[in-house]
Amino acid sequence: MRKIQTGIHNFDKLIGGGVPEGQMILIKGEPGAGKSNLGLEFLYRGAVNGQNGLFVSFQETEDDILRANTFDWRFDQQVEDNSINIRKMDPYRSEQVPDMVRGSVKENNASRVVIDPITDLDLYIDSRKDVRKNLLSIKKELRNLNATTLLVAEKGEATEIEEEIADGIIEMEVRRNKGRIERQIFVKKLRGSDYSHGVHKYVFKNDGIKVQ
Repeated sequence: MRKIQTGIHNFDKLIGGGVPEGQMILIKGEPGAGKSNLGLEFLYRGAVNGQNGLFVSFQETEDDILRANTFDWRFDQQVEDNSINIRKMDPYRSEQVPDMVRGSVKENNASRVVIDPITDLDLYIDSRKDVRKNLLSIKKELRNLNATTLLVAEKGEATEIEEEIADGIIEMEVRRNKGRIERQIFVKKLRGSDYSHGVHKYVFKNDGIKVQ
């Protein structure tokens, strides 16, 4: 199975050498854990190495996302060059989202996709059956395009549906230890990979996330 190296410091060691190509990974965590930062870095590291990306947001505009980037990256340059596309989609049009995602991927032949937050779609779908159907449709479209995908979700909002459909689950936590904030990351599941079963600390530096 071919793996896509994220380029995030020590993260690929954590997940057994990279994300299996074409898989869909759920990134869960509480506010402030850095879930969106991880997603943005996944796209940025890919773009600078010739792998185009797509960021799908159900809440924020392109300007919001560009302002939120606090790392010393030329993320805006990658967006300007069309190496990374940012698309805001309306979650209440949930039935159309799989087609819209497919079309957006084709715009720049994106091989890396981040959807943030995936749980916004649940708010506009009445039944659990339809939530599952919609997410499976998104997964099918992305897999057919050979895109490797990160789904971002707040820990308290992600349901067992997202967890079951995702090929992997990575959790990011924020803890207080002796008056200091510590962040920890671990892999809950990752199909087809011999991943680390330990809990690892991570920090934010000027050039990105550093897993320790």
